[in-house]
Amino acid sequence: MSKIVVFGADGFIGRHLVNRLSEVTDNTIIVFDKFSNYQIGSDHPFEKLSNVTIAPGDFFNRDDLVNVLSGVDYVFHLISSTNPATANNDPFIDIDTNIRGSVELFEVCVEQKVKKVIFLSSGGTVYGDVDSDLIDESSTPAPRSPYGIGKLTIEHYLRYFKHRSGLDYIVYRAANPYGPGQNIHGKQGVIPVFLYHYLTKEPITIYGDGSMVRDYLFIDDLITMVVNSYQQANKFPEYNIGSGSGKSVNELIKHIESCTGYSVDKKHTPTPKTFVDKIVLDISRFNDEFGIIPRVNLEDGIKRTWDYVQEL
Repeated sequence: MSKIVVFGADGFIGRHLVNRLSEVTDNTIIVFDKFSNYQIGSDHPFEKLSNVTIAPGDFFNRDDLVNVLSGVDYVFHLISSTNPATANNDPFIDIDTNIRGSVELFEVCVEQKVKKVIFLSSGGTVYGDVDSDLIDESSTPAPRSPYGIGKLTIEHYLRYFKHRSGLDYIVYRAANPYGPGQNIHGKQGVIPVFLYHYLTKEPITIYGDGSMVRDYLFIDDLITMVVNSYQQANKFPEYNIGSGSGKSVNELIKHIESCTGYSVDKKHTPTPKTFVDKIVLDISRFNDEFGIIPRVNLEDGIKRTWDYVQEL
């Protein structure tokens, strides 16, 4: 029996991850987050999972880290106090919170003899502007944004702790995840945000002319790829995980309008200078080693997300 801690368990990816881990394993799963609106004994969905223990805590409090990591084998690091927009507005936030907090976490993992750290990095931001149809892990990361710089810095610190202290780890450079449960009012996740605007017949805002290309990965596929691989002995420290194909914002809108049967007004705004024109991840390293491929195409993923948005 292993003991697992999920940091950032109450976020979009974290909730899906915890539910899947609970389904496929009898291991003890400890979920760590602020749980700002939660009190022990209330009806949080995690309360219904028999092998899940809720541990409200402050990621930036070392004592909380020490307490929750005692006897733990695997640590999922999903916590981030910023998103690309907020990090761009104030780069010091990433430095003072995410980077510093992650280094503290890895120090405690070493002290507590954690077997492996699993870090969700950002395949959409760590590479920067690469002149290639598909970006593989051999590309030299050159992030443009503070958010990407922060993610890559945390990867570097994991490499440091591996060499210094033998802390095992795996990094998943994930594409743009989307799906049910994502914040429809958030600064990340263009698909659910757009779908909500289609539901309410409000205009959507498009950066530039809508030609920007991204790799969109349905949340179920992301979770399957992570859960079915993290315990295996990884040949490489970093892996891209995505859909393996890219769509422009204009193509995305066509899929959304086909799914919803609606059209809304479009407003165009200048593209932020830190954004890149195209990011599509080459996932062959991951697929070759672990034999896991994404199953949900964009049309089906949008439909399933639309069903979720309509139920809100």
